[in-house]
Amino acid sequence: MQKSRNGGRRLSTSGLLLAKLALLGLVGGIVGDVSSSQADSLQVAQGTTTGPALSVPELRDCLCMEQQMSTARDDLDLRQDLLNERQQELANIDHQVQDQRANLSPDDTVGQQVLKDLMAQQQTLRTSVQNDLRPAYNTEVKQLNAVVAKYNAQCVNRERYATDVATAQQGLQCPKP
Repeated sequence: MQKSRNGGRRLSTSGLLLAKLALLGLVGGIVGDVSSSQADSLQVAQGTTTGPALSVPELRDCLCMEQQMSTARDDLDLRQDLLNERQQELANIDHQVQDQRANLSPDDTVGQQVLKDLMAQQQTLRTSVQNDLRPAYNTEVKQLNAVVAKYNAQCVNRERYATDVATAQQGLQCPKP
């Protein structure tokens, strides 16, 4: 057993369930039937928690961070897809420039203009990738990493009571990032 927020004793989730069953007279031989390996796994699970159980306001913060991480991951996936598409376009144009150069004769003015146009398109796309898409992607990664670090520090390895989670989820309104 561990101390609860209000100074009383609290049971682990499994212990709480067994206590409720005992109060209802339903346990009988169940407590005696818990094997030592099950008891060891309960102790290991309890040993992984750090700090007190999450309070309802802390749970709300954690739930909001989970939503924020999910949204950020979706945005990051979209940015990654766009970045990959533009990089593929750039690779295709690079290949077209190489082909045009290899097949260009010195007196082919139309071919030279096509090459200039391809090179201008190549430069515009390269600039867009380097100055807009990649920095925006990197910024999104940094923001997601910051939320994940905060979530890990505040929410991971801390016990959550089902009743507190249900209370926290009721009318949950998260601030817009």
